[in-house]
Amino acid sequence: MTVGVERVRGSGFDVSFDEVVVPVKGFLLERGKLAGIYVKDGIIPVTEELPREVHKAVVKGKVKREITVREIRYGDEDVIEVLIEADYQSWTVFTTGLG
Repeated sequence: MTVGVERVRGSGFDVSFDEVVVPVKGFLLERGKLAGIYVKDGIIPVTEELPREVHKAVVKGKVKREITVREIRYGDEDVIEVLIEADYQSWTVFTTGLG
């Protein structure tokens, strides 16, 4: 028996999400770090802190040429996350906040 751990039975939120895979046209680098991702209709800024390995993979061309855009609906609130895959791991590069 585990002491002090309880199961959450209902958070009060209705959570659902949609995912879309978007092709990447190119990457914007600033001083060897990923600063933006070019897609068909514009550029997506990188707002999240990424590990050094991700920046190196982008410079070496070892990242997928597509990103995943995820729209998460928490009840009445929407969150948009943009993920990039580097070295078989997904990393969040952009997120809109709740509220």
